[in-house]
Amino acid sequence: MRSHPTALRGPLRQAVLLAVLSSALLSGTSHGQDKPAAPPPLLAGSLYFDPWQLEKEFVISPLALQQWLDLGLTPGAKLDAARREALKPGIGEFLGKRCPVTIEGTPVEFTLDRMHFIEPVSTEFVLIEPEAVVAVEEIRISAVYAAPNTDLTSRLQVIWDLFPEGQASVPVAAADVVGTRLFRLAPVAPSFTIMGRYELGAGEAPKAPPAPERVTLQLPWLSIVLILCAVVVGIRIVRSEKPGVVAVVVLLALAGGAAAARKFATLPIPHPFSRNDAIDAEQTSAILDGLLRGVYHAFDYHDKSEQYDVLAKVVAGEALTEIYLEVQRTLESRARDGARVRVNGLTVEESTPPPLKDRRGFETEGSWQVRGRVGHWGHFHDRTNRYRATIVVEPVEQTWKITGLHLHARDREPAPTP
Repeated sequence: MRSHPTALRGPLRQAVLLAVLSSALLSGTSHGQDKPAAPPPLLAGSLYFDPWQLEKEFVISPLALQQWLDLGLTPGAKLDAARREALKPGIGEFLGKRCPVTIEGTPVEFTLDRMHFIEPVSTEFVLIEPEAVVAVEEIRISAVYAAPNTDLTSRLQVIWDLFPEGQASVPVAAADVVGTRLFRLAPVAPSFTIMGRYELGAGEAPKAPPAPERVTLQLPWLSIVLILCAVVVGIRIVRSEKPGVVAVVVLLALAGGAAAARKFATLPIPHPFSRNDAIDAEQTSAILDGLLRGVYHAFDYHDKSEQYDVLAKVVAGEALTEIYLEVQRTLESRARDGARVRVNGLTVEESTPPPLKDRRGFETEGSWQVRGRVGHWGHFHDRTNRYRATIVVEPVEQTWKITGLHLHARDREPAPTP
């Protein structure tokens, strides 16, 4: 793994699409302002199937949780921000050991990814404002645990071992790209087996963009060698008073060999007067498609070194540091917002490829569409956004890479009602 930067080496000069993507997708969730007619269950669970990650979520009432874990809470208690934060470590450790998931008998090792205090509004939940003081009966705790998804073809067995008093069954939703399946679990039937449903090619890294091409000359290296040898022989013949027949024959053979070798013994070299190759709009779109998919692919990883390595395959120069740090800020923002965005589609719609004047590569003003899915609190919201940006692309290490990006516009399609 490469070492990753920890501080920005210069001012952030480019408005990077990553933060905008996340904020746009997350902001699409619409909530009503009326309390629901019926309160949500004391405990509900969810599984999220992503080609790169599995997530297990608990949405539980703090008072119900005290059936197993003493939180020191009483009915009517008020929780401010400091008290809520103080409760998180104990809750995270306790829930992390419950409701195991196995694949063919092998436990899936989940780690706590994020935890939030939420409250019901209309048919949804919303995050509790940091400065709010809330009644313990009116809120829920969302705790999400994550694990790498290393096997897309095996069935998972879920064994539910938390059943709060006063709730006959626990709803557990399993959400994937196709939709959501709901299971009702009870002490007499506490488990189910399920396989995630994925799109064709899920779990595979994006294809690399087409390799850079450049106009070359075919250097007839063997012909040049034979010509040089012929020159040496010719000089000796001229200097000799009586040139021998053998020398003349050798000279003629070298000359003939040089002419013949020109057709089959060549070496391609860069054209010395071709600074930039012409790249049409179709080629530009193919290159941008591979590069942008590679950038979004960094969001599929949680390890910072892996994120940096993925970005380094499609981004170079100062843009690599800037985009890497923007990824970290975006992921931190997602954790605060309680959701994880999964980019599941990208289409380059338009691009213009004028070449750079002083070096190889091109600067394109392109537009593209991104389809994403926001998953939290037992369901998904699908979102679509369009972007227009100026992107500088140059050949680095024999492959195209983004070396500059400036965002001009972002448009989000209206979000459907959850």
